[in-house]
Amino acid sequence: MDLKILSTVLASLVVAAAPAWTDAASAKQTPTVVASTSTPREMAPKLEGFAPTSELRPVHFDFNSSAIRPGEARILDKNAEWLKVNSEVKVAIEGGADQRGSVSYNQSLSERRARAVKEYLVARGVSTDRIVEVGDGEKLLACHAMREVCWQKNRRADFLVKNIERQSP
Repeated sequence: MDLKILSTVLASLVVAAAPAWTDAASAKQTPTVVASTSTPREMAPKLEGFAPTSELRPVHFDFNSSAIRPGEARILDKNAEWLKVNSEVKVAIEGGADQRGSVSYNQSLSERRARAVKEYLVARGVSTDRIVEVGDGEKLLACHAMREVCWQKNRRADFLVKNIERQSP
């Protein structure tokens, strides 16, 4: 193959592979993330006013499950105690899933994981009106490699908090 033709083909591949949000014309569109499965994924929405805290540890799940594992229950017990002591914060639970399975299945699974964590915390005395549950599906991958070690990191529920504004009497 002629080197000039080869360089033209390679240049066109680089342009085609550039993210859609890099040019000004498409800046108004919501960017997409391509997961390891090469299927376009929407980015997870940002929760307004919520931020991570080192006080609340994430919990992880077995493959295809939303059941709370015994080791993760101990983490959730500590998280519940912290939330009861810090009643001025609202917590968002972001359920996640790995890249295996369909987008719709992973979305549903992540919602079940967030709900399971919420129910666990409520059963331990955290007020339900202080908890927001969000299923992110596979939109917030902690790891993108296609290996079990990586998939385990993505099967999780993360915690974000924000201060509740107190109204004056």
